[in-house]
Amino acid sequence: MPKKIGKRDITGQKGINVIEGVVLEMDFLWYPSGSVEAGIDGYIEIRDGETEEVSNLIIQVQSKATTKPKSLGEDDSKLEYRCDQRDLEYWLQGNAPVILVFVKVETREAYWTSIKDYFQDPEKQRSRKVIFNKVKDRFDASARAALINLAIPRNSGIYLAPRPKKEKLYSNLLKVSGFGERLYTGYASTEDQSKAHSRLSKIGQSLGQEWLLVDNLILSFHDLRQDPWSTICDFGTVEEHDVEEWAQSHILERQRQFVWLLNKALREKVKNELLFDQKKKCYYFKPTQDLTTRKYNYYSLLKKASRDVFLSYDKKTSKEIAYYRHSAFEGQFLKIESDWFLEVKPTYFFTRDGFTRDKYDWDHLSGIKRIEKNAAVFGQLIMWAEYLITPVQGNLFFSPYPFLLFDRLEEFEVDFGIDDSTWVRNEESDVAALIEDSVNELPLFKLSYEN
Repeated sequence: MPKKIGKRDITGQKGINVIEGVVLEMDFLWYPSGSVEAGIDGYIEIRDGETEEVSNLIIQVQSKATTKPKSLGEDDSKLEYRCDQRDLEYWLQGNAPVILVFVKVETREAYWTSIKDYFQDPEKQRSRKVIFNKVKDRFDASARAALINLAIPRNSGIYLAPRPKKEKLYSNLLKVSGFGERLYTGYASTEDQSKAHSRLSKIGQSLGQEWLLVDNLILSFHDLRQDPWSTICDFGTVEEHDVEEWAQSHILERQRQFVWLLNKALREKVKNELLFDQKKKCYYFKPTQDLTTRKYNYYSLLKKASRDVFLSYDKKTSKEIAYYRHSAFEGQFLKIESDWFLEVKPTYFFTRDGFTRDKYDWDHLSGIKRIEKNAAVFGQLIMWAEYLITPVQGNLFFSPYPFLLFDRLEEFEVDFGIDDSTWVRNEESDVAALIEDSVNELPLFKLSYEN
């Protein structure tokens, strides 16, 4: 009879090969048990990948592998495995940490759990069943920090630093990349300020409201020497200025005037699609003519995206409309050193008919803020940044607004970062699944085990 090695042995070795590959990717060491073993397939020794120092901190590993595309009790969120009673007793009686790693060799997916931690519950011991969470329990390089914590004896005082990790941070500061190159000043031709203001407002309805009237002095991005602006100015008093005289001025009054002018320019820039609420100090998307849902298409950091920026909410007891929700933002201009920025704070605005502010708006907003995670707010921030940077949608003959241009959000590179999989692993399973789904949209918080 010829000698044979069965498929089960090959499958088992494939599973161990997957585990070894992951362990080496973590910069740890892998020691296989060899042919003589009683329920432990190998050992992980913790190693510092930067200093190359080995620690003599050991984790025992038992591998279970399968070639089946779907195991018993497996679905999209979990996977089950029932331990042998003798194996379980053996794993629990020793003094070293033991992990069980379940490997799907065809897809090279692996999931893990700490045996002694998992089976602290007597009920779980009686059932002998391990339920792997596919979000929290993935065995790949992202499990590195958790394995270090497991290997270090409790109360030992030993600390092993995580791998250095560069990370990109995004602020909510949208840089102003351009505004009008010139500012114009001139005295109104009438000393009646209310009459001058009325005439300026009338002209501004068609040509833009980028002007101020201060003590009968007009300050504007518009050339006051040109009609119809010249009709309201004392022509002999009109002067042209470099915009830097206000933008970079150290005189407080000029700084205030320039911020005021920038705010008026912002309202003009977005007036075709956004409204401004004076009380809430926020910009919000206009309703559709028939009050149906409005979608805004834009490019997120990773892909093409779409967001409902105006939609209705029904009453709980009927299909009548209770209120409408508008995507909104609060904007404040800031000067940092020699640069100007618009600080963008995403929020929502609520109306009862698309225009009139709903009297329960604070309750609606509080409810949303209790549900939304940071990633959702960050997604809104990206949308608003794209909106303010890009041309008006659907306008083939668009010419850029000349008096206020924006660049990208300010980004910062830091030499330290958080391994998100570590804190996701410590969340409850349903919360962790929601978090992972959100953060994987963002390279800022990309989980390293994503395929």
